[in-house]
Amino acid sequence: MKKKIIILLAIGIISVATYVVSDASKQGQNIVQAASDAKNVTHLVNNAPDKIAPIAKIETAMSKPTTKSISPDELFDVWGEIKTLLTAGKIDIGLEKQLINSLKQTSNPQILAEISQLLQQPDVNLTSRNQEYLLSLLAVINTHESVSLLLTTLENTPITDSNAIYSAKKSLQKIARSDTHMSLFESSFSRMDSDNIFLSDIANAIAKNASESSFDFIINQIDSLGDKSSIAMNSMENITQEKLVPKLQQIINSRDPNSELSQVSLTTLANMGQYEAAVALIQWSAYQPPSADKLVTELFNSAVNSSPSAYRAIEKELNSYDFLSSEIKKTIQTIYSAR
Repeated sequence: MKKKIIILLAIGIISVATYVVSDASKQGQNIVQAASDAKNVTHLVNNAPDKIAPIAKIETAMSKPTTKSISPDELFDVWGEIKTLLTAGKIDIGLEKQLINSLKQTSNPQILAEISQLLQQPDVNLTSRNQEYLLSLLAVINTHESVSLLLTTLENTPITDSNAIYSAKKSLQKIARSDTHMSLFESSFSRMDSDNIFLSDIANAIAKNASESSFDFIINQIDSLGDKSSIAMNSMENITQEKLVPKLQQIINSRDPNSELSQVSLTTLANMGQYEAAVALIQWSAYQPPSADKLVTELFNSAVNSSPSAYRAIEKELNSYDFLSSEIKKTIQTIYSAR
């Protein structure tokens, strides 16, 4: 009887149960055993048999709450069963689905309080995986209350187990797929200690979905010159929103051109993969002296490698500007011609 263990957290669609055990003689069984061998994640997921695939897709169904609701008492019973199984390193997919769908629709402070208590218990062996499992659970629920609890836990609770750390980072990435919880991320960044291992993940989540106000938040953190300034600066490489091009132009035009922030802003424009970002680089290049030729070359090489839209911008906009240096313009033309 051959068992195959896969880690579902490594799959793009997150199933809260971290590992699944499939036994050919017990196909369809709801109870799955949690385990902890992160080194084999990629191999086991890539080589998982087809018969396991439907289990891995559980979160697709979970993301659409069912119309049938259960009473608070019934939900608490479901949670009680999940807790009992969790102590043995097991999870019932059916119960898990009920819990997630119910908490997506209506928050339950009592259950969240118990989750918070369990999260204080570090993952210390292959059976007790409270942090690893529950952090993922909160991310899949993905409500204001669950995300707030997840972030508060990462701010104040030591997470030292490698699998739990991985789970936390993947959970943050999942939540950051949209801008729904930006205010929570910003508040968490402000409260979190500068040496917290998740601080850069929080900063990257803010930058990835940055609005104009979130962009200002990042710049204010950089300008503060505090312990978190460099982390905020590094997060700018994740900015891809075209609506922020004017904000980046404002930084470039108003700050010392040799400052790190100006240089990072130029690099951000080059890496955005957006048409308007490439146009902004052309506008900036038109005023640069011949000595900036190397920088212009680096920026436009990055821009055309990021997106074909940079070529379109050069084709349509380059001749609209009078260049201070004909050499700079020729450099851009050469990059365009090499496409």
